[in-house]
Amino acid sequence: MYPSGFSLDESDNGTESRLLRKARDEYKVQLVPVQIQSRELGDETWRASFTKLLAFNQTQYDRVLSLDSDATMLQHMDELFLMPPCPLAIPRAYWLKPDERVMSSAVLLIQPSHFEFNRIMAAIDTAAASDYDMEVMNHLYRDSALILPHRPYIMLTGELRNDDHSKYLGNSNETWNPDKVLKETKFVHFSDWPIPKPWIEPPANIMDERKPSCHLNISSGILDDCRDRDYWLGLYADFTKRRTNICGDDDDL
Repeated sequence: MYPSGFSLDESDNGTESRLLRKARDEYKVQLVPVQIQSRELGDETWRASFTKLLAFNQTQYDRVLSLDSDATMLQHMDELFLMPPCPLAIPRAYWLKPDERVMSSAVLLIQPSHFEFNRIMAAIDTAAASDYDMEVMNHLYRDSALILPHRPYIMLTGELRNDDHSKYLGNSNETWNPDKVLKETKFVHFSDWPIPKPWIEPPANIMDERKPSCHLNISSGILDDCRDRDYWLGLYADFTKRRTNICGDDDDL
């Protein structure tokens, strides 16, 4: 899905048009124009977040896997399309309070239907000013969605900056091992406030100030276990490299 205001005309040399044509021609992307779903209320950052929920109306497909763009896919997730039929499969937002059972809209396995789409549009129309796509999903599907395990289907980059990993691990007994975690994780969501999203160049000092600390190496007895830091920096560097390889160095990006 892409904003219907963007042109695919060959004569349009704008960044959006050029990249849409490249996605269509080189990567065989099926482009579907949609009207941006936005409201004047609420935080400007999230006003258009309802647009992703238009995936529920893509009834030409049996299933749609919707993934937030501020993320990196480390492994394919094709097996999700073999899940039992259900209107929505979604992971928990493990980083929030577990007893509140909040679900994350960063990963949505959707079974499109006109019925579900109409329910969602009605919920958007009556949503509070502070409600966005995630709140709508939780309101409608908290008790009916099929829950995907967050291990391996979503991890925040901010997890690598945490000292306490019990929410991600799901228990307080397992030892945090970033090598194991990154090997099993399939989808990493960039979330490191106040660091901006990975396509925005941050202030020169902020990455250094906010990078994960090195930890005590039991073998050496010194603070030289820097795997969290190295993986974290590597995720940002990899995103930038791949984006540049595909999109180029256009100043408008």
